[in-house]
Amino acid sequence: MPELGPLRPERVAVYTLTLPGLAVAERIHRVLPGSTLYAAAKYRGLLEGAVYFEEPIKELLLKTWPLHDGHVFVMASGIVLRAIAPLILDKRVDPAVLVVDLKGRYFVPLLAGHLGGANPLARHLAEALGGEAVLTTGTDSLNAPAPDLLAKALGARVPDWSPLKEVSALLVDGRPVGFWSDCVDLSPLGRYPMVRVLKEPRTEGVEGMVLFTVRKAFPLPVPALFAHPPALVLGIGCNRGTPLEEIRREVFAFLEEGGFARESLRVLATAELKRDEAGLLAFAEEVGLPLRFYPKEVLNAQRIPNPSEAVFRHTGLWGVAEAAVLAEGARLLVEKTKRGNLTLALGVLSLGIPEEALP
Repeated sequence: MPELGPLRPERVAVYTLTLPGLAVAERIHRVLPGSTLYAAAKYRGLLEGAVYFEEPIKELLLKTWPLHDGHVFVMASGIVLRAIAPLILDKRVDPAVLVVDLKGRYFVPLLAGHLGGANPLARHLAEALGGEAVLTTGTDSLNAPAPDLLAKALGARVPDWSPLKEVSALLVDGRPVGFWSDCVDLSPLGRYPMVRVLKEPRTEGVEGMVLFTVRKAFPLPVPALFAHPPALVLGIGCNRGTPLEEIRREVFAFLEEGGFARESLRVLATAELKRDEAGLLAFAEEVGLPLRFYPKEVLNAQRIPNPSEAVFRHTGLWGVAEAAVLAEGARLLVEKTKRGNLTLALGVLSLGIPEEALP
């Protein structure tokens, strides 16, 4: 059965206004354990556990819209469109909206097909109930990769979504679009005729670009969508008692000067002996990143380019920043750099595209 995608069943609401719709809605409710079933009050008592409502569906949605990440309506699409129209904000935040006919044959995403997960929800329900998912998003209809769906699947942050519309239109029209990455294996995209998987971020022979990169956006002469996957590992060592303010200042300056996207930071890594370093712990909490501590035997087992006898005499370690990066399984991008009381190194992990993100 197709995966449900980003939606959790308990975050989905199912609505119906009619008796035939009630039977279909009940089946959907059973397929989505923990979902909430809303039914017109005139059918009160027919289904145990249903929430019955008296008000028009438009008024009900004013209350339920923010409570659920997905909304499945077993009713006419016109009713749904008029009800949700005042609530629609932006594709990045809108919930998934799905319309189902009264016989449970067709599952039609109306809103948030990619980022909200309406398309995989439609596939999941159609498979479970023996119906058909009717996907109208251009990339899905024409078997083209969707940049926004790929970015979501990779956990990438997109600083500017405005190029998405133009790049997606090029893909739908079958025009050549270049895909490039310094951290993601894009080879599975080579099977799509409109995609050019590039070894360098060059625009010759393409009309648009999608770049999954740990580096900050840079100017290109074609429409270009930049997405920053969480692939950077920051190895960090510091003198005892280094304050949070210095750690914050030097880490961000280190990334900025190197042209790296702060959004791509995935993990901080250091030595076990820094487990009680207050400034480091506070920085990790402030930026919302995990801080990993590696024991001496793991760090000393790494083949680092810049071992230090002075550090070894003091701590028994040949190095901290570079070794911590390598211990995370990352490829070293920036060798150890001394900045005030800090020693920093940067590495990048190799990521793969989840299969469910491809049409």
